[in-house]
Amino acid sequence: MSANFAFYIHHHGSGHLMRALAIASRLTDAQVTFLGSGLARFDTIIPKEIRCIHLPEDVPGPEDRFASRMEVGFLHYVPINVEKVARRAALISETLHALFPVILVVDVSAEVTLLATLCGIPTVVVRQNGDRDDMPHLHAYESAQLLVAPSSEQLMSPSPYDWVNDKTFFSGGFSKYSGRDCFKNEIEPGAIGIMAGSGGTSLNGTVVSALAEQCPDRCVHVIGNIPGTKHIPAANVIFHGQLDDPVTVLSKCEIVVGNAGHNTVMEMADLRKKFICIPEERPFQEQLRKAALLEKNKMAVVVHPPNLENVAWGKIIGQADNLSENCWDGVIANTALEDISKRLHALWDKNFHQRSV
Repeated sequence: MSANFAFYIHHHGSGHLMRALAIASRLTDAQVTFLGSGLARFDTIIPKEIRCIHLPEDVPGPEDRFASRMEVGFLHYVPINVEKVARRAALISETLHALFPVILVVDVSAEVTLLATLCGIPTVVVRQNGDRDDMPHLHAYESAQLLVAPSSEQLMSPSPYDWVNDKTFFSGGFSKYSGRDCFKNEIEPGAIGIMAGSGGTSLNGTVVSALAEQCPDRCVHVIGNIPGTKHIPAANVIFHGQLDDPVTVLSKCEIVVGNAGHNTVMEMADLRKKFICIPEERPFQEQLRKAALLEKNKMAVVVHPPNLENVAWGKIIGQADNLSENCWDGVIANTALEDISKRLHALWDKNFHQRSV
């Protein structure tokens, strides 16, 4: 019997999907299914051999006239009287039943982890940074058979609970550029990249304009749909828009300005870029905690969003220039994806190995 893995993929941003794709690419001799809302927007990059289950959204709409939200201590998000939430839970349960035997990798949701557990399905939970020692997270961690932190320990917020840390496999970092040689382009001396992800950012036209004006001798490459950048007069700014693979531009830059999302940080480590980190407001202070660890380990220069209006960019760029070329040592693990795959297959064998009666 070949291994069978399903991934629940949270809809916020694209990082959860990219991580699932990276892990799934190493799961040889296994069937893989993705479950999530909004997966259709990634049709062009999800391999055809991966089956996708498109879940209804869990946010009330105009049709949900009686919708409300309960505040309970053991779950994070409890919408009430929303028909599509019931349909969503039913579809998850039906899919897990149809796939049985299966192991569900949850990236991320305490509610889905507990739902799968109630369905009798073994789960693996992906740990993230931030203040995640509340009751819902601890219940999910306790329910999971394995916790995976896709990071080195030095860039992961430790839990005050030893059992959580002991249950966690720290794989070391990886990104979509791991193992690729396509970013060996020649660096443009002094070039700066500004990159925004899809999860929301404080980077805008005012920030780009101020940086470009204060550093006129630097070429500034802008990647992504950053608001308010249409009428920037600075001659040293090049707009690249949304790129399917921004590495073609990032590889040329000496310094990159971006947010503190996990995948962005791992990409900077993989590309070994000098990084100016702008941590955004996220649930559980995820990016703030990651930025603090980057600063502590001297891997990035951190600028908090409230300070963006009054940044002396010449000074910040100078600080980034002085970051060590070896500051990312130990963050990326070349075998991370293979090691996660081995752990998942070992868990499959533990649960479903055919024993003689």
